[in-house]
Amino acid sequence: MSNPYAPPEHRPGTQDDAPAHPTPVWPPAGGPQPAPVAPERPPADPEGTARATSLTRLFAVLVLASVLVETLRLPWQAAALPFALAAVVVGVRALVVAVRARSRGLAPLLAVGLFVSLSWSLLLVGQVATWPAQVAKEECLDGALTIGARSACETQYEQDVEELLPSMGGRSTGS
Repeated sequence: MSNPYAPPEHRPGTQDDAPAHPTPVWPPAGGPQPAPVAPERPPADPEGTARATSLTRLFAVLVLASVLVETLRLPWQAAALPFALAAVVVGVRALVVAVRARSRGLAPLLAVGLFVSLSWSLLLVGQVATWPAQVAKEECLDGALTIGARSACETQYEQDVEELLPSMGGRSTGS
């Protein structure tokens, strides 16, 4: 008995070694042609992806700076809007660079970040539009020592904002 793990012998092929049925050739001659295969996506551009990544970092820092500046007291809160607008500009540029570089994972992340930063910018524009009411509220809260006084400041702030809305083109909910 021969060793089944041994390499095959090198001997000239015989008629007995030939397969019983010839292997068919695909596609058959004159038959339908297969559907064309879509070409593979070209690989991402490493230099473009690196540039998009650095712009994405700058975008994230600007958004974070805008959020942190918004937590400061009122005169300094106004600086949050330029940070937010700069973040939108840098975010759009980063998205364009990421799409051109064919960076697959970065583009959706930037699109979501841009949506969030645009929403944040609109919120900040609304706060700047109600600036006089916010100044009055902070001055009132500085002198409010009790919960009732703080509640009165909040009520006055809401009334001031409602008075500002019709002058900005909004609707008044009161009668």
